[in-house]
Amino acid sequence: MRAPLFALVSAVSLVSSQASVPEGWVSDFEKAKSEAASTKRDMLLDFTGSDWCSWCIRLRKEVFDLPEFKEAAPKDFVLVELDFPQDASRVTPEIRTQNEALQAAYSVKGYPTIYLTDAAGKPYAQTGYQKGGAAGYLKHLEELREIRVKRDAAFAKAATLSGTEKAAAIKLGLDALGEDLVAIHYKETLKDIRELDPQDTLGVDAKFGFVAALANLDTLLMEKRPAGGEALRAVGDEFVAKHPKATPQQKQEALISVLNYLAPPKDNQTAMKLLSDVRALDPESESGKRAAQILGQLTERLEAEKAAPKAK
Repeated sequence: MRAPLFALVSAVSLVSSQASVPEGWVSDFEKAKSEAASTKRDMLLDFTGSDWCSWCIRLRKEVFDLPEFKEAAPKDFVLVELDFPQDASRVTPEIRTQNEALQAAYSVKGYPTIYLTDAAGKPYAQTGYQKGGAAGYLKHLEELREIRVKRDAAFAKAATLSGTEKAAAIKLGLDALGEDLVAIHYKETLKDIRELDPQDTLGVDAKFGFVAALANLDTLLMEKRPAGGEALRAVGDEFVAKHPKATPQQKQEALISVLNYLAPPKDNQTAMKLLSDVRALDPESESGKRAAQILGQLTERLEAEKAAPKAK
């Protein structure tokens, strides 16, 4: 496989201050990678808001700070706290710069976000707060580590093969990871498969390529948002047209992304047409049923507004 994606972080010169980092945890990402490599352990990355995020605080109190977790987890993981506190004094400027770079590299959208990675920083599982205390969480982590075992076994086999057989073995490893994780963090691996299987006989682009492209759709919609509903719908339609192999459910997902950027009441008619089209693609899918529900609610509201007596 290609090199890890996070070279940008290694350029940051970090100080060794661990002032606010809990015992047994580190905040320096490069130091954590080095330790993981030398001890043959994975990394557990905790993207957290230690002094404001209620679920982050609960996860630490109910799991990370308990003796059972402190004793067991470091046997398998280097524990890395990547904190985004409101109190700026809790992290150094260097660590804050590092954390912001990692937040972008790992596409972190909320807190707590927990990534399990190999020693190189390549993620193989994502999770967050889980009920069940330390024992339950340790069991959860153990189950997630099996994903890396499957990934590595498939990749190791791929190294002995060539052509589409190699591509198929790599795909088997990716299948263990989940579509979103692959689309965001394994772009170079997907590129390798495309080179080995340019006709996409394995359906890798159909499965993972659409998810990767979908991440870019939000950027396009954000840029077009000031133009209004019809322009936004056009962006969605163009996106769907560029992916003729997309399943009806994938097309629904793309069009629903447009819905998030429409502004009522001026875009009500555009929204109703979009919801109707989403439903028509597959009425029995989760997205189809949800679209029908929203369309019904919107229709009722507009009819009620129309029937209501106007104030003089």
